[in-house]
Amino acid sequence: MDALTPWLVPALLVALFTWLRLDVREQGRALNGRMDALNKRFDDVNRGLADLRERMAKLEGSLDGFLAGRRDRDAA
Repeated sequence: MDALTPWLVPALLVALFTWLRLDVREQGRALNGRMDALNKRFDDVNRGLADLRERMAKLEGSLDGFLAGRRDRDAA
């Protein structure tokens, strides 16, 4: 037992740091998964906003055409 005593603390430290390193890696993978899901949701929101922007531009063009027609009729 006296031969193992000087190696006990270093062995425990190596085991502790190995366990911590594995735990940090696991948490990092979980965080990456959450970040990927969040990025996908932001992409979906951006896609929806682009669709709304396109629809609003189409509506604006239709409204401009309608108002231009009304102005011509009122001028005559």
